[in-house]
Amino acid sequence: MTARRQGFVRMRVLVVTNMYPTRERPEFGRFVHDQVEDVRGRGIDVEVLAFDGTVDWRRYFRTALQLRSRLERGRFDLIHAHYGLTGAVAVTQRRLPVITTFHGSDYDGPTWQRTVSRVVARLSTPIVVSSRGRQLLGRPAAAVIPAGVDTDLLEPRNRTEARRQLGWDTSAPYALLPSSRGVRLKRADLFDAAVSLARRAVPELRSASLEHLTRAEVACVMNAVDVTILTSDSEGSPVAVRESLACLTPVVAVPVGDVVDVLRGLPGCAVVPRDPQAIAGAIVAALGVGRPPELRERALQTSRSRIAAEVTAIYENVLMRRQSG
Repeated sequence: MTARRQGFVRMRVLVVTNMYPTRERPEFGRFVHDQVEDVRGRGIDVEVLAFDGTVDWRRYFRTALQLRSRLERGRFDLIHAHYGLTGAVAVTQRRLPVITTFHGSDYDGPTWQRTVSRVVARLSTPIVVSSRGRQLLGRPAAAVIPAGVDTDLLEPRNRTEARRQLGWDTSAPYALLPSSRGVRLKRADLFDAAVSLARRAVPELRSASLEHLTRAEVACVMNAVDVTILTSDSEGSPVAVRESLACLTPVVAVPVGDVVDVLRGLPGCAVVPRDPQAIAGAIVAALGVGRPPELRERALQTSRSRIAAEVTAIYENVLMRRQSG
């Protein structure tokens, strides 16, 4: 084994992922990219085998062949796959231990996909992004490690200055849909219905969304708005929720993913039924709370540095078990 960080040779990890940024799609799988960079920053040698299975499902089969070729050319200590279907590719080889991070859609999606994910979770070391993943995969001991929040970039800024930078009205309150309006899963229609009802109590309320923005622009928007509204049909562990908290912006959400745990007990935040009237009431309540410091304290629990440390610990534990076994 080449993989003791305390020794003379750095641990070598091959990350296999079906989501990774490209020039054409710079935000595609950005959270995987960020985790790779953060783990590298902890002294681990990471190579990436990335492909886009949304374009052609046959790429999964081609990637399985590429994986074997990559393993023959280089010496690795373990494989870290992202998403259940990618984990299925990774476990086609049995030379190296496999860690699979399940991001939510793989264990909370179609029946066939859940079935594949449950099999992969038994053939690899599973990481889930929420406690719900443990239940759906039947792996109660799986580590819960969500995507990390860039708490250095997403930090509190003066709200008025952020609005001026964006060219927004500095006096009107704003509600944010933390996604592009074109993503049907995010339910812009439900968001719009709730905001429309909230305007009965707050006529000046305006809305915003995240449309083709850079990371720096996203940070500015999350500081400029008064409340973030999550209305998605499904989520794993939506990083936008914790990004909003990092900027001291309250969040109102429907019960998806891990939002109940993330928002529990936070002032101004609420998890409400998937009903426009209920969401509207929570929006109005959030507008009167301001920017409680407890919100950022919650976000710091899953900062990028902390998540990288937890992932690294999983790597080391897997290799220690392999060595002792």
